Amino acid sequence: MSKIVEEIRTATATVDFPLPSIRKTCISTFVGNGGNIPDGYGSFQDDIVITENFTLTSVSVALENLAHTWVGDLTVRLRHLESDTVVELFRRPGQPYFSSSGYSNDLKGDYIFSDNNTCKFDVAAAENPVIPGGNYAPLQSLCAFNNVSSAGTWRLIITDCSAGDSGSLGSWSLNLE
Repeated sequence: MSKIVEEIRTATATVDFPLPSIRKTCISTFVGNGGNIPDGYGSFQDDIVITENFTLTSVSVALENLAHTWVGDLTVRLRHLESDTVVELFRRPGQPYFSSSGYSNDLKGDYIFSDNNTCKFDVAAAENPVIPGGNYAPLQSLCAFNNVSSAGTWRLIITDCSAGDSGSLGSWSLNLE
């Protein structure tokens, strides 16, 4: 009997199990300038030049203090010049379904566009006289920038496609992961 106990005491077992991996996320935020949006067939353009070089996995854009009296006039795009990748955040909400000029509702607030957001900007534009600031899904997916280098020139382009209403942007920021 003592021999059996001795064998049990010296026996060892090895168990393999996977350890969960933890992904370290680093978000870099870059801030651009604001300005007036030219009325009718003009565009506001501002560049953020980034020297940090890392491969992108996520992009979001915040438009701070965006004000305009006819959202249906506007197209907002983000362009990475080096990769020539362009994503539309929104394009003339309500046009052509509501009218040839789009929705007449106003912008007055901070608007954040990210693929993680599910609220549709066009729906908010249709349902509110003043589109509430908040988190919105872009018209085109920002994942178009995934696997692109962060380095280079990022351009925000706000085009006013119809005369008669004006607006401005306080500033904008680009969050890169």
